[in-house]
Amino acid sequence: FIEKKQNIENKQLNEKIKKEKIDVTLPPNLTTEGKIHPISQTIFNIIEIFANLNFSVETGPDIETDFNNFSALNMPSHHPAREMQDTFYIEENDKKNDKNDNTVLRTHTSPVQVRTMLSSKPPIRIIVPGRTYRSDSDTTHTPMFHQVEGLVVDNHSTMVDLKSTLVTFLKEFFEMDNIKYRFRPSYF
Repeated sequence: FIEKKQNIENKQLNEKIKKEKIDVTLPPNLTTEGKIHPISQTIFNIIEIFANLNFSVETGPDIETDFNNFSALNMPSHHPAREMQDTFYIEENDKKNDKNDNTVLRTHTSPVQVRTMLSSKPPIRIIVPGRTYRSDSDTTHTPMFHQVEGLVVDNHSTMVDLKSTLVTFLKEFFEMDNIKYRFRPSYF
């Protein structure tokens, strides 16, 4: 009886294996659609939410000058973020200028804000999604990550506008009307 039961189960299993067999040598089924990577999908969602709030999207190069990445943002020369253990500095073989202006893999997307403010007049309402790079790798950090930041420059925006924008974003992003939040101002 036990032997007969095993034969029946084995027969069913063998039939199932034959039906579900995948021949990896066959070309892919071109009718199947690909999927958007979760990070890309998240960035697209964030862009769409801010576009509905009348923000435009700005982008910039991954390799930045020391000036755009640090100096224009008022980071002094002794700031810890400028140190080799935090920043990927790029050696240039061909120095076209005498300025000694180092290039770095951007450590944040803020250099795009600098570029935008130098090339545009207020009012400015932008978000800046992009990859950023830091020489920091452990169980809680990765040397390349994505960041999105916003910039508003005009004569009429207030802290209330900032808070309202952030709360609206959170409600839209998490698809919840009743979301709990708390603002804790700090300086770093």
